[in-house]
Amino acid sequence: MIHAPIALFVYNRPEHTRRTLEAISRNTGAENTRLFIFADGLRENASQQERDQLDEVRRLIRQRPWCGSAEIVESSENLGLRQSICSGIDTVLQSFERVIVLEDDLETSPGFLRYMNDALELYKEDEQVFQVSGFMVKNRPWAPATGFLRVSSSWGWGTWQRAWKHYRTDAENLLEEVKRKGQSSFDLDGFSFHFDELERNVSGNLNTWAVRWYASIFLHDGLCLYPRKTLVRNLGFDGTGIHCFDDETDYHRKLKLAQRVRVTKQPLAESKVYLNAMQAHYRQLLRQWTGTRLRDRVRSKIRRTLGVKQ
Repeated sequence: MIHAPIALFVYNRPEHTRRTLEAISRNTGAENTRLFIFADGLRENASQQERDQLDEVRRLIRQRPWCGSAEIVESSENLGLRQSICSGIDTVLQSFERVIVLEDDLETSPGFLRYMNDALELYKEDEQVFQVSGFMVKNRPWAPATGFLRVSSSWGWGTWQRAWKHYRTDAENLLEEVKRKGQSSFDLDGFSFHFDELERNVSGNLNTWAVRWYASIFLHDGLCLYPRKTLVRNLGFDGTGIHCFDDETDYHRKLKLAQRVRVTKQPLAESKVYLNAMQAHYRQLLRQWTGTRLRDRVRSKIRRTLGVKQ
């Protein structure tokens, strides 16, 4: 098996980071995996609590290798989440053909790395496949073990040099091209709000990398592989994250993790069963997520006024 390196992005959430690292270390194959930890620098005008938490995270990531080996890259300035992730992926893919990407609030199943490495190897030459996702919403029990969707997920994923080279940052041009290709299709036939996210990146109300990555994939008719049952649980819906609201329903933290997902070749086409599951997920959560938009805009405006990067 080829073990793809992991790029992990951390800032100032020590408890989340600890759980993420401990979960990684319990993965099958962790002992053969290279871990690159990218620690973002302190924000301007950071509080003393934020400084203390950042120092605690930097002590934590040095406690032990966590995987076969670990390399720590500490930024002396605050890059912000988008720039930190994109530059970190660029750095790893300068030396490796593929990469697995995690953030500091993601708890993985012990079978996560096995699934990711199997899929990254199986589809390495399929140009239409842009990403392998470890996260999946609630799905039908009779769905195939894996399936393709047009949409990407940023919660535990992997990609290749050949796909990441298509990533574009120009949100305004991406928006215009997505309009021409089809707003409804971009929004999973009218069920999601990714087009709105892209518009907010153009207006400055958001500054995110994930919807730009999805738009880049969408414009190339790319596909993303998903497991039937999730191998990743997001712990960040507790109000501590930049772009995750405080989810009172506790939906994401309650998702049960699959122990293993077998990866076999699937037809290079979007799975209707998987699409129905994703559409049902957005239908269920759209009202709650829509209710956070005003708060998101207010927070973004305050951050921009204070000169804080996102």
